[in-house]
Amino acid sequence: MSNDPQPQIRPTASGAGTTVFTGARLIVGDGTTVIDDAIVTVRDGIIVGVSRRSGAPDEPDQADDATVIPCAGKTIMPALVNPHGHIGYMRGTVCDPRFFSRDNVIDHLRRFVYHGISTFQSLGTDANHVELGVRNDQRSGVLEDRDLATLFSAGSGIVAAPTAGRSSGAPFFAVEAVHQATDPDDAADFVRRLAERRVDAVKFWIDDRGGQAAKLSPQSSRAIVEEAHRNGLVAAAHIYSVEDAETALDAGADILAHMPRNPEPGPALIDRLLDRDTAVFTSMSVQGPTNTDWLDDPIVAETLPPSAIDDLRERMTARSLEPLFDTSETFRRLQRNFATLHEAGVRLVFSPDTGVFAQLPGLAEHRELEALVNAGLPPLAAIELATKRSSNLLGLTDRGLIEPGRRADLLVLDADPTQDITHTRRIAAVILAGRVVDRDRLRRQLQDHAHGAR
Repeated sequence: MSNDPQPQIRPTASGAGTTVFTGARLIVGDGTTVIDDAIVTVRDGIIVGVSRRSGAPDEPDQADDATVIPCAGKTIMPALVNPHGHIGYMRGTVCDPRFFSRDNVIDHLRRFVYHGISTFQSLGTDANHVELGVRNDQRSGVLEDRDLATLFSAGSGIVAAPTAGRSSGAPFFAVEAVHQATDPDDAADFVRRLAERRVDAVKFWIDDRGGQAAKLSPQSSRAIVEEAHRNGLVAAAHIYSVEDAETALDAGADILAHMPRNPEPGPALIDRLLDRDTAVFTSMSVQGPTNTDWLDDPIVAETLPPSAIDDLRERMTARSLEPLFDTSETFRRLQRNFATLHEAGVRLVFSPDTGVFAQLPGLAEHRELEALVNAGLPPLAAIELATKRSSNLLGLTDRGLIEPGRRADLLVLDADPTQDITHTRRIAAVILAGRVVDRDRLRRQLQDHAHGAR
C-alpha cells in the first residue's frame, strides 16, 4: 500500500440514502476472503453490493444520488463484536465497584464505538439492573444516542454462597452484584427471575478461585442450565480447570467462558466439546504478560489522561512481566491449550474479558486479536473469530460479515491488519449502519468523562 497521505473520511449525518465506499482492500470477515480495490455499496444502512472495482459494477453503484467515499490505500473490515466482558466498573484504568453507574456504562458503550466495536455483551455483573435498564432504553429508542455499541446483558450472574472459611465465588469487582445461590432450588428460582427480566444469557461461576472460594455444586450448576434452557436462554459457565469444564458440560452449559487452564484438555473433554459444539471463549489477553509497549500506542492517549496511563504502567511494571491475573506459566499453558483446541476443531469464540485488570474498554478487543495471532492464529482467522463467529454466538445475522443484506457496521483502517494485526488500531473511520461516526466529537466526550467532567 502507498505511504502517501490518505484522504480523510468525514462524518455523515445519517446512514440514509446510498453511499459507495471505493478502492479499499476489503476483509469480508469469513476467515478467508479478501477483495482488493473493492466497492461496497450501502443503502439506508444496509450493504447492497460488494464487488471488485475492476470488474462489472453492481447496479446500485450507478445511483445518481450516491455519496462516493474514496478509500484507496485503506482496509475495510467488519466492526468487531465482543460477546464477553464486564461493563461499567472501570474508570480510567482502574476497575472498582465504586465506579459502577449508568453514566459509566454509557461511557463504555461510547468507547467501544470509538475503537470500532459495534456490539458488546456484559456477562453477569449487572448491579441493580442498571445494564438492563440501559439495554432496554436503547432497544426501545428512549436512549437516542447513536454513538453507542449495541448492548447485550446477562444481568446478574450466579455464584456459590459463602461457606465456613470460604467466600462466595464472586468476581472481586462485583461481589454485591451477583446472586449467591444457597442450593439448586435457590439457583433455579433466580434464573426464573432473570428470565422475567428478559436477559440475553445466564452466567454462572463454577471455579473456587484457587481454593479460596466456595465452589458451585454440580447440582446447582445443572439446575441453572436446565432452568435457563426451559426459558430459551443460553448458559455460560465461568471455569478454570478441566474439572470445572467437565462439571459445566455435565450440567449442559452452552458456553465455557474461559478455556480450561489446568491441566491440558485431553481427548475425552475435546470429544465432548465437539459432540455438543460447545462454544469456548478464548480470553487470552486478560492473562497475558504485563508487556507495557501497547500503552505507547497513540490510540491509548486519545481518550485517556496521562495520569491514568502512567498508573496502569506502574502497576504492570511492578509485576515484573507477570500477568496482573495468574502467572506467566499459566499463560504459556493457555497458549498450548488454545493450539490443542483449535487444531481439534473446537468452536473457539473471541473473548477479551473486557473491563477488568488491564482490559480497557475498546482497547482490550484489539489486544485479544493480537494475543490470538501471537498464539499462532493467522490474522484473517483471528478477525473471523471477532466478527462472524462472535456475531453468530449472539444470534445476530445482521452483522459480522461484509456481504449484501448485512448492516453496514464497518471499520476503516489506515493499514492492513493481515500484515500486522496491531493495525486494527490504526482507525481511519468507524461506520455504524452506514453512518460515518464523528470520532472527533466522540473523543471529546470520552476525554471529558475521563477527566471527571459532565
